[in-house]
Amino acid sequence: MGRVTGLVPSRFLTLVAHLVIVITMFWSREINVRASLPLEFTKEEYDSQDRHALPAATELVLFVAVFGLKKKPL
Repeated sequence: MGRVTGLVPSRFLTLVAHLVIVITMFWSREINVRASLPLEFTKEEYDSQDRHALPAATELVLFVAVFGLKKKPL
């Protein structure tokens, strides 16, 4: 296995950036959902808005998983 002597590969940096975005998104999920609702909202409105945010989070997790676990050519 060779040593890396140059800059850190951009693929690694991209994966780390996406991982940070995913972690941040899950930590602030409730805050972001509440920010998209009016000041007075019901539990049903909250659940509906939360379901709309879930596909974006799932897409980011899948992106990190697919490209992070992708086998490098030899």
